[in-house]
Amino acid sequence: MQKIAEETPPKARAMINTFRAFGYNLQTAIADIIDNSISARANNVWIQYEWAGEKSWVSITDDGEGMNRNELIEAMTPGSKDPKDDREEHDLGRFGLGLKTSSFSQCKALTVLSRKKDHNVIKRHWDLDFVNETGKWNLLDYLSDGVFQEPLEKLDHGTTVLWEKLDRLVGNANIKNEAARIVFLEEFEKVEDHLSLVFHRYLEKKKLTICVNGNKLTPWDPFMKEADGGQLIAQEDLDRNQVKVKCYVLPHISKLNPEERKSAKADDWYRFQGFYIYRNSRLLLYGDWLGLFPKNEHFKNARILVDIPNTLDHDWKIDIKKATATPSLTVRKDLVRLGKMTRKAAGAVHRFRGNQIMLDDSITSFEFQPVWKARKTRDDVRHYYINEEHAVIKSLLDKESISASEFRTALKLIGETTPVESIIQFHSEEPDSHELRQNQAEPDSGTIELAKMMYRSLKSSGLDRELAIKQIFNIEPFNQYTQLIEYFE
Repeated sequence: MQKIAEETPPKARAMINTFRAFGYNLQTAIADIIDNSISARANNVWIQYEWAGEKSWVSITDDGEGMNRNELIEAMTPGSKDPKDDREEHDLGRFGLGLKTSSFSQCKALTVLSRKKDHNVIKRHWDLDFVNETGKWNLLDYLSDGVFQEPLEKLDHGTTVLWEKLDRLVGNANIKNEAARIVFLEEFEKVEDHLSLVFHRYLEKKKLTICVNGNKLTPWDPFMKEADGGQLIAQEDLDRNQVKVKCYVLPHISKLNPEERKSAKADDWYRFQGFYIYRNSRLLLYGDWLGLFPKNEHFKNARILVDIPNTLDHDWKIDIKKATATPSLTVRKDLVRLGKMTRKAAGAVHRFRGNQIMLDDSITSFEFQPVWKARKTRDDVRHYYINEEHAVIKSLLDKESISASEFRTALKLIGETTPVESIIQFHSEEPDSHELRQNQAEPDSGTIELAKMMYRSLKSSGLDRELAIKQIFNIEPFNQYTQLIEYFE
């Protein structure tokens, strides 16, 4: 039976605006453009941007192979590649949409200029306002200002991607709008950080140089392979040796000097824990446990590198933005196993540093005496208290009176040894063990005596009874026991 077919091309106005809704931000959009530069075998990428209010612009220029007229038109055509087609190993593209979707997510005017070796510069331009006005797929031969062609004129070959009408980033902001300008510049600071991480392996191996407004980016290695105390604890090849996994545990933060902590973004390690998925050395997804584990303060030093080839894009469900990935069923169990092992090793870093065992007052098999101790009640709620057997605390308790300097020393000791890491560790392992303290119905004798002593002290300083009582009830834990008033005479 003969099939009757009718061609129904998508409407230009509807489709081209749909391309704006793929969920890119400025960082991921620019990274997607650089993917094209790498696929074109570029050695250098120059990113330029200028604040000019609603006339602000961004350009990304590379020294890749460049394109002839037919190649440029194809590159500007939506869906120019079949994701099922075989690709060269270095090719970071898949859908033939990246250039358009990433660009349109940020701007309404996209111009691509290109030149092949021994050829002149050619250009093509999409203007979404013009497409919306005409309702047609009109690709223009247009450039708003010849100055944007100058970088390519200085190269033997390469490509420039130019974004204008940055409605998502600056809208119709006036050039004198200082708040908008600051936001614009802050976004490009995030771009530099993002590119330093996403392309760090290219930058480390000198395969690629990226400059942003003249600033040459340095690679940021999330695994701190050169850091003191960092460990590669395991490595395996999975899925017929196609997937390569390396498990790292970062050093404890105390091993890093202030400069190292800053460059390692140590304050944000909680967010960066998890799997790091690379395809052809390009980081796709990072700081994510892929739904296999929850994030936890206890495991913030755990990072697992996973390398996949572009032939596994479909199996791993790599999306257009190259920002999500789902491990294939063939490797999921192995990733769970390696994840558990890495998390356990990362937890040991904090467990050692926190001296948890020494805190536990149910264990008495060693002589070391910490300032703080921890005990569990019958309800499995953990309480922390000062250890009266600690040498310094015990010596002060044995005295009839102590001096102000001795008291200050005790306070400093208690403050500096507060077991913050162990509290975090305990809470990570047993969240229910740290319930909010329940107020006792009646104050104990120690609280009563302390309140009476404070009352006498305030009275002797010249305060009348009412002010002294008011001041006491502004202090913990006395504010919990209004019945203390009967002891103030």
